[in-house]
Amino acid sequence: MEEPKKMISEIIETNSEIIISTPKKRSWVLIIFLSLITLQFTNGIIQSLFFTNNLPLISRIMILVLSITVVYFTLRGLLWQLKGIREISISNGELKLSKLSPLWTKTKTYKLSEVKTIDIKDEAVSEGPIAMLQLLRITDKIKITFFYGYETITATGGIDLTEAIKLKKLMQSKTNLN
Repeated sequence: MEEPKKMISEIIETNSEIIISTPKKRSWVLIIFLSLITLQFTNGIIQSLFFTNNLPLISRIMILVLSITVVYFTLRGLLWQLKGIREISISNGELKLSKLSPLWTKTKTYKLSEVKTIDIKDEAVSEGPIAMLQLLRITDKIKITFFYGYETITATGGIDLTEAIKLKKLMQSKTNLN
């Protein structure tokens, strides 16, 4: 007999706060692509440090700085694909959206009084370039969004429709929105 699928998101709920943590859905195409770029530019760092005796010093420094910069940003993207977590925290009249990764953390805070509605956005398509990106898991099909002023903010994505409905109801009950 088939076991029912469990939720991807982890929910921590107290009287005054709720935290919803959703891991990033992995895109193996991006992971392989970013790994290859990281390896190539790491090779560039090694080459510029040890094997470029006939190049002028300024050229070696430029290659080294460029390679280190590219390696940092590709490692950042690679670790986001492997260990990234989107976190939604609702407490004290604030809604915080965080993207957590081993190399960086990005947090945005929104006033709960300015949040208009929480909605589920289904962007699934069956053909075209967006369908290919969704198939490769580079973009998400289903997202939970909210309206903040005249802007639509994506809270989380990469989840199933039934999980999105449950998270939406949970967020609406904590924010007192319909």
